[in-house]
Amino acid sequence: MARPREFELEQVAEGLLNTFWLRGYTGTSIAELTAATNLLPGSLYAAFGNKEAMFLVAVDRYASHMRTELSSDARGLEGVQTLLDTIVRLTAGDPERRGCLIINAVSEAASFSEDTQRHVQRGLRALHRFVRKQFLDAQEDSELTETCDIEALAAVVFSAVVGIRVLGRAGQTRRELQAVADGAMLVTQQSSNKE
Repeated sequence: MARPREFELEQVAEGLLNTFWLRGYTGTSIAELTAATNLLPGSLYAAFGNKEAMFLVAVDRYASHMRTELSSDARGLEGVQTLLDTIVRLTAGDPERRGCLIINAVSEAASFSEDTQRHVQRGLRALHRFVRKQFLDAQEDSELTETCDIEALAAVVFSAVVGIRVLGRAGQTRRELQAVADGAMLVTQQSSNKE
């Protein structure tokens, strides 16, 4: 009979997330993970297998957190504006300026197995799909001209989201981050059917 786990998985996952998000994958030691989770190294390894598996738990928790933060009834162009405003708010409001765990992980891809690299890429693709859906909704609601390029607009806004997260981590002010969001909305509005 297997021994029951003697810890709360949610609390451990939160400790893993906070540590990897602040320090990055390669910058995080097992000692830091044990301190953050209140588990001994043997318990961590028994529960997750290795550091990379612990990181994937953190990535999944981060993705779930972001889905909650980005959840909104707004759709179409209002959804795009809400997304950009939320990203600016989250980025500027983070006193530690950690940026985005998934975007941060891209620069560490060489440290990961192919499976983990694919997992990180899935996170980026999910964000891109979320942005693209807002434009598809806008087109369905006749908010955009028939000739507008949905893929190009989604790429501009996706790039703005990535840029806001990276620039926020670099210490740019909220005003500077908002300017990036406003620029992306300006491009979007130029394809709008609204006068």
